[in-house]
Amino acid sequence: MRLNLKNQYLTFIGLSLQLIIAFFFGIYSISSVEGINLVFIILMIVLSILHLLFITYSFPKSFSLNIKMKNIIYLSLNLIFSYFIGFSISVMESISKYNFGIVMIPLLIVFIYILVNHNFRDINGKEELSKTLEPSLSDSKAKKSLSIEFENKNYIFKKNSLIIFAIGTPLVSYLIYLFFDLEVNYWLHEVVVKQTVYLLNTFFNMGAQAVYNPVGKYYWSFLIPDKPSIYFETFCTGIQAICVFAGLILFIPHSQDKQTNKNIIWRKAKSLIVSSIIFYVVNIIRMLIQIYLYYIGYPWESIHVSISAASSFIAAIIILLLHKWIPEFIISIIYTGTLIKQKLKSKDKS
Repeated sequence: MRLNLKNQYLTFIGLSLQLIIAFFFGIYSISSVEGINLVFIILMIVLSILHLLFITYSFPKSFSLNIKMKNIIYLSLNLIFSYFIGFSISVMESISKYNFGIVMIPLLIVFIYILVNHNFRDINGKEELSKTLEPSLSDSKAKKSLSIEFENKNYIFKKNSLIIFAIGTPLVSYLIYLFFDLEVNYWLHEVVVKQTVYLLNTFFNMGAQAVYNPVGKYYWSFLIPDKPSIYFETFCTGIQAICVFAGLILFIPHSQDKQTNKNIIWRKAKSLIVSSIIFYVVNIIRMLIQIYLYYIGYPWESIHVSISAASSFIAAIIILLLHKWIPEFIISIIYTGTLIKQKLKSKDKS
């Protein structure tokens, strides 16, 4: 077990170093003087090949082909994303552009840790060890605790975790939003504005421009031909929806049943990544539709409110996604309601 644990940490360190190297390759792939630097692009290709070999030989050979392919896809996409973060920084204008890497690279490293830990967990025998040293709830205590069965799994939650879920979700969601609303994170404005402008000009050929003026509240704005400028703020990035679901996912209670609780961190990580991508893409599509309608003559005030409200339906899809990967979300709400009903009934009887 110690050997597997050592291999786990070495695999995590090796993958993290490759991620950081890819990030710097991205930064230096474009020189302000010479333009594209082919040396770093070639180095990135070499690093990608070494990365695939490292994944192949670092993870246990006992893994099935399906698991091996998933690991290659997840980690390769992670590496490529790190490279493009660095590549984007090299062409960005924002004063705070390097904060793009400072915020995102640690999150990518955390994802590597969760994935590696998820893969090595069973091999390290941690679950079997925990079953012997930390047995589940005793029969007498289990009988007293409320239990909800769903798909042959038992969900038993601590009351404290339910309270933390109710209080921590809105609080942390708001704090995350305030963090991204800081001036040091206006790099996010540039990323969203420039991607939107590129797609507007690609699909509609409207000659839109991204204007940067680091003065006052609005650093970035859209310049549409023959139209007043559209100023951009943090709320326009769609980050608020991501923050809400990030708070939800982080504080969803864990069942006290060890078998039910298996791999919940990995399930939460997948849900957070996929929901964030969906919200981001939907927000870009929303802005494309709004700005195009504005370009052809519709009043901005009416289309901005109506389309923003219509795009909120995506939250229902995310909730279904959460129920697929983290059924603890819906079940914990039902669990809380059941506890409250039991409490009220006991008071009525007394």
